[in-house]
Amino acid sequence: MDVSMRRVKHVLLAAGMAVSLGAVSTAGAGDEANCCYPGSVIYYDEVGTVVGVRMYGCGDPGWGVVTRHSRVLNGCIM
Repeated sequence: MDVSMRRVKHVLLAAGMAVSLGAVSTAGAGDEANCCYPGSVIYYDEVGTVVGVRMYGCGDPGWGVVTRHSRVLNGCIM
């Protein structure tokens, strides 16, 4: 059976994605304060005013409201 290198790469990519998705789903089930690399999300209203902050992996749940308009930053911001 002749298997192309491209097919092997696609199979390995699919397997890697399946493993990473499994790791993400189990991390979501754990405690958010100690789950992952620290990161912060700043939420804005339609005008651009900051209305909320969430800090994952920083030990602080954040404050305010969650909106569709947001900006993600690496690390803890406060």
